[in-house]
Formats: sequence, C-alpha cells, structure tokens
Amino acid sequence: MTSFQFEAIGGDWIDPPLLIPAALPLELSGESIRSRLITSSDTPGEELALRPDLTLPVANHYLAEAGGEPVSYRYFGRAFRQARTEGEPVEFNQTGFENFGHTDRLERDVATLTTICSEIAGAGIRNAQLNLGDVSIFHAVVDALALSDHWDARIRRANKRREGVEAVLASAEGQTVKASSALAQTLAKLPADDARDLLDEVMSISGTEVVGGRTKEEILERLQARAEAANAGAMPDKARAVLGALKGVSGTPDVFLEKLRALASEYALNLSSVLEYTEKLFSALSERDMPFWANAHVSVQFGRRFDYYDGLVFELYHAGLTREKPLALGGRYDGLVSWLSKGAKDVPAVGGVVRPDRVDAALNLEGGAA
Repeated sequence: MTSFQFEAIGGDWIDPPLLIPAALPLELSGESIRSRLITSSDTPGEELALRPDLTLPVANHYLAEAGGEPVSYRYFGRAFRQARTEGEPVEFNQTGFENFGHTDRLERDVATLTTICSEIAGAGIRNAQLNLGDVSIFHAVVDALALSDHWDARIRRANKRREGVEAVLASAEGQTVKASSALAQTLAKLPADDARDLLDEVMSISGTEVVGGRTKEEILERLQARAEAANAGAMPDKARAVLGALKGVSGTPDVFLEKLRALASEYALNLSSVLEYTEKLFSALSERDMPFWANAHVSVQFGRRFDYYDGLVFELYHAGLTREKPLALGGRYDGLVSWLSKGAKDVPAVGGVVRPDRVDAALNLEGGAA
C-alpha cells in the first residue's frame, strides 16, 4: 500500500475514536447521509456511528486536547461507509491531515492543496484531474442579491443538495403565488409554542394526531412555510437570472475568473472580496507550479457532500476511475469547530484526505507499482 507522510504540513499523528455520535453527521448533512452510516446504540440508547470519515473525530480530538495555538494533525486509520458504487469496500483506510487555528487563510489553503497534489504526484500518479470550487463564492452571490429571508434561506438550503438550486429554479419558473390560508397566516405570526398549542386545539377537534400520514409537527412546519412563501412572493427576476447563469461559471482557472467577473459586472453584484481572494489563490498556485494545476477545472457549482465545508473545496480524480472514486479530497470548514463546541471555540480549519487503495488502483492502471 502506498504511504503518505504530509511532511510539508507536519504535526502529530493521531488515531481518534472509531465511534462518534450519529447525530453529528446527520445534523450536518441531513437524513440523506443515514443510508451510508453504519450505526448502533450504546447502553443509554444514544445512536452511534462508525466514523464515516476522519475529519469529524479529528475535530473532536482538537477540541478535547488542543490549547489556543495553531495546530495540525496527521492521521491514518479506518473509515466506514456503505458503498455508493458496486465493488467499493464498506471499510477502508484514509490518510490525511487537518489544520486548526491558522489565521492566514491564503497560506493554509495553498499549503493544503499543494501538499495533497504533490503527495499524489510523488506516489507516481500522472493522469489525474483536479476539480475545485469555493462554497463562499456561492454565498457571496446570494448575499449580493439581498433576497427576502424566505428566498435567501431556501436557496442556501438548496445549494447543499446535488441539483438543489436547479430544482428551486425549475419550481419558481412561471410561479404564481397563492395566498396562504388564514390558519397558515395565523400560525406564522405566533411564537413556536403558541403556534403548536393552537394547532393542537384545531386537531383535537377532529380527534386525530395524524393527517395524510403527517404528524402535527410536520403539518405545522408546512403551514408556516406556506405562509412565509406567500408573504415573500415570487423569486425576483434578477435572482432567477443570476442563479441560472451561475451554472455556466466554470472552466480552467483563467476562464472561471473571467466568467465570474463578467457575472458580477452584468448584474451589478458586489463580489470584490471573493474575486480578490480567488485571484490571489490562483496566482499563488500557479507560481508554485503545483501538479495537476494546468488542467484544473473550477466551478461555483462544485461542492462536497458533507455540509460543514464553507470555503475552498477540491477533489482529485483519476481518468481510469469513476468520479465517484476520488483519489483525494478536502476543503475548508471554518464553522465546524464552533458548531461542535456550541460556540465555545471558533477557529478556522482546513484539511485534506487521501484514499491509498484508490491511489494503488490508479497506479496499476498507469502500469506503476502499487
């Protein structure tokens, strides 16, 4: 098995606990991830999961062990996920690193990406494709649109799902806004407890706890959402145009930047901050002559399955393997530590991970020694 050391990053080698609360990945990525988790219950009844990757348990280790100084950890260990493609193992090795508390975002993003790409190239891989994006660019575009709370929240939620934004745009096309019911409007204006009490009273009159297979909590959520949607009105034409155009903001690094600048100019969007950062990042990666950078593909639509990523995201594929089997991946997750600690500690974080088994498979395809 090919070995990776990540000496450019440094830090202690650790092996965090195999079991984590199942609530962590479920709350971060929703019930859609449940089918891939391997779960059980401990004695008090808490649902546990074998770690689906090592980022979450390493972040928990950081919270338990680290002080206030910037720190990096390296790791090699087993992860456990139900396979999405035929022939994939449920149990596999991951190796990688995570950085916490490094405040120079540009330096650490560059170090993370160049270390991963250099390690993969150093293992002998030649025919790989680097795909990357930046989740913060999408959020900067949504910020610049200055949408109502309803549309702002709906679009951000949709971006966490594959093809989610496209689905929202399709549903908004030619949309006519229907007035919500008097009950929906009344419930939407009440505090949560009062709204629940009122719905309880209404449902008790009918003598049922479930309507159409939905519980009263689900009914309350739907009625409130209906009222919010009616009050918000249809999605603004400008928002539909911008979000539709975003899908085309992709290409090589130079082409991507050109398209992003053109989008900002055409629709008068204030994207100066993300444009400046992206220009600096791409320039730094070019100056380092990073492996696989010449043919890199950048897209605003590119993202990761786990919802904790909020900045740079990347995956490195091999031409002989499917895109569902990346050799390496990673990204920035500045909000994760704060979320895990319930706001007690807020530090920037970024990391990368390699699948040695896939690197070995790619080497075999290239005729190298695994």
